[in-house]
Amino acid sequence: MARLKAPEPQYNNGHAPPPVAVATQHAAPALPASYEPFPTDALPVALAQFVREGSDAIGCDPAFVALPLLAALASAVGNTRSVALKSSWHEPAIIWAAVVAESGSAKSPAQELALRPVRERQHAAMQEHAEALELHEAAMAEWKAASGSRSSKATPTPIPPVCRRFVTADITTEKLAHLLAENPRGLLLARDELGGWFGSFDRYNVGRGDAAAWLEVFGGRALLVDRRGTGTTYAPRASVSVCGTIQPGALRRALTTAHVENGLAARVLFAMPPRTPRRWTEADVCAATEASVSRVFARLYELEPDADDAPRLVGLSPEAKRLFVRFVDAHGLVQAERIGAEAAALAKLEAYGARLALVLHLASWAAGSGVDLDTIEPEALAAGVTLARWFGSEAERIYTMLDADGGDDARLALVDLIQRKGGTVTARDIARASRALASPGAAEAALDDLARAGAGHWVYPDPHKHGGRPSRVFVLTERRRCQNPPPEHGNDGFVDCRRVDGGES
Repeated sequence: MARLKAPEPQYNNGHAPPPVAVATQHAAPALPASYEPFPTDALPVALAQFVREGSDAIGCDPAFVALPLLAALASAVGNTRSVALKSSWHEPAIIWAAVVAESGSAKSPAQELALRPVRERQHAAMQEHAEALELHEAAMAEWKAASGSRSSKATPTPIPPVCRRFVTADITTEKLAHLLAENPRGLLLARDELGGWFGSFDRYNVGRGDAAAWLEVFGGRALLVDRRGTGTTYAPRASVSVCGTIQPGALRRALTTAHVENGLAARVLFAMPPRTPRRWTEADVCAATEASVSRVFARLYELEPDADDAPRLVGLSPEAKRLFVRFVDAHGLVQAERIGAEAAALAKLEAYGARLALVLHLASWAAGSGVDLDTIEPEALAAGVTLARWFGSEAERIYTMLDADGGDDARLALVDLIQRKGGTVTARDIARASRALASPGAAEAALDDLARAGAGHWVYPDPHKHGGRPSRVFVLTERRRCQNPPPEHGNDGFVDCRRVDGGES
């Protein structure tokens, strides 16, 4: 391979640059876009306030709270509602969301905060079930005591009580089907680590076992499980939302080619905020804010399906329908330019735009905004699209990082470090922050490598007033995403919710 001279750096002051070492030119790595903060303003007011206060109190990125909250809200709606986009296209209130983060990043406390209303409801249901079991045991004792009498033959055996379930951590489709048969409204699968869930897809032949079953679950379709020894279990409408966390290395191992090809990976909304140092804070979640969110969940759990237990359909207003059509058309142009895992992930975001809009609309109604329960207005639709686009950009960023080879891994880690330091660093800054680049010489060589790859450039400040050559500064190339314009109408319980521009890509 030819050895090329590195490009001359640009100076601010017109001084000649110092000699630059000759280095080997190599292909530029596929660098991810800069992380864009989770669009908290797209959430209804009460939920946005909860996410902000929760992330401030824990000291984590808002996405750590928002993702499990969205999945939990969807599970509270469950099989009671679906959004009707047209007569042949309905989307259920099912959301699969996963936070990708290293151990020690406070992702678990954030998830537990978001799931507190669901956990409390499950705790109350377990207490009720324990009391019902005691009554059942007493009834069984009476029934057995009377078993010797003639009249006992006409007395039916007491039926054991069924525990109401709202959340589970069991990932086996056999158990899941059993729980759904007893709880047709639906469930939330919440796990601190989702690596085991991804691993369960390989328990049987891909396409015939758990992977195929979970594909049915995502669509809210019937779940039929036949297992030798346990018989057949049938849930006519399997509604399971999923939330959890997973470490980057575990996700890379879990996202096999098979799961990319069968679409399972594309059905998960991922977010991987950059690591930030933990700092003590006196911030906390206001009791009134938590109470507001608890009331939202309580009203969602009060929703009922149609008389035949089918989800009641929620339609789009004419303006919301126009916005959704423009989103589908614009998004289709973007998705058509992608390949592989990115194309698969973006393909599912059309449906997710509608699903997120449905959940946000119902949450806004539950918060007392006064919106019509059965009609999604433009504000909620635009909010759902805003979130879908954010998740799409985040998926592209994450897949870029996960697809990196061994050499790119180091470059991507360095890019992430520079981003966390504001996008501008000196070689000494990197040497102090990176154990792998502990000397200024090694740090400078790594930054030179990024400059040749087009990930940034060197800038030489003006000389110090008292003489001496100042340290050159490495500036990371900005890779930002397009944003939706601000709304032109009221918010109906949403904060600064953005609308869709049909000409945007």
